[in-house]
Amino acid sequence: MRRPAPAALALLCAILAGCSAPERPARPAPATGAAGAGTRSPAASAATPAAESAYTFRLPMARYSYTEAEYALVQSAEHVLAKRCMARYSLSYRPPAPAPPPPPVDRRYGLAEKSNADRFGYRLPPVPTPSPAPADERLGAAEILVLYGRQGAGGRNGKLEHHGKAIPEKGCLGQAMEDFRKGYEHPEGTGAASRIATRSHQESLTDPKVRAALGKWSACMAESGYSYASPMEPLGKYLEGPVTAEERATAGTDVACKRSTGLLETWFGVESEIQRRMIGPESAVLEELRDRHVRKVAAARRIVAEG
Repeated sequence: MRRPAPAALALLCAILAGCSAPERPARPAPATGAAGAGTRSPAASAATPAAESAYTFRLPMARYSYTEAEYALVQSAEHVLAKRCMARYSLSYRPPAPAPPPPPVDRRYGLAEKSNADRFGYRLPPVPTPSPAPADERLGAAEILVLYGRQGAGGRNGKLEHHGKAIPEKGCLGQAMEDFRKGYEHPEGTGAASRIATRSHQESLTDPKVRAALGKWSACMAESGYSYASPMEPLGKYLEGPVTAEERATAGTDVACKRSTGLLETWFGVESEIQRRMIGPESAVLEELRDRHVRKVAAARRIVAEG
């Protein structure tokens, strides 16, 4: 059985994600951390998704998700905690600057952004990456070992120590991430959020209004010579190789047909109603999940402020 290509996995995540996603890894590549004092503040706010594609971000279940700004704040707090841990080994560590927010992309109902269609076809736009730290600020072997633990041990076995002091198996950063999550995790709420986010999308596909809108979209595509029954079909077709003029033309027509037939707004409206119905019986556990999100973000803000 073939494993999905990374691009396909990314698209699947973009289509069905958006509700209490798992914590994102906060570890930079070992060479990009910096030694020294001070911390970098997170971005003041997340990038606002373009109005043309913000459907996932406007669904009722978005209430139970972290925003990009909140993710960045939590990651910054984890690095501050790692810095404090490093200080206990008499090592300095300057956390990396927060990564630039990823471009706002929403593939829940297929391609929706005309600007992306014109430039990238069906591909996800490139994610900006932070500049590597200057050579004189990069972590040394001791800092890498204490910060990353076994991951930074270069394949060595046995006890992890620095000047006779035991190092956490996951290093200061991994331990900080693990410790900070305690008290805020809510598996039942996360499970409910993920379940609703997936099932609401599946159920929406069987709704008569959505099926009728999909039929109109398919007929619109056929008028331009394209034969697709679902907006997900071209998403899966163009995954590898360079973006071609044919792909851009297909993508542009796809978005234009979605707009002219009202497919996106119809689909969004139907799924919104489905989610509201599904949230009802799970409201107590979901509100507890949201409360823990709020408290975790508040704790992260305090940690970053204290430095």
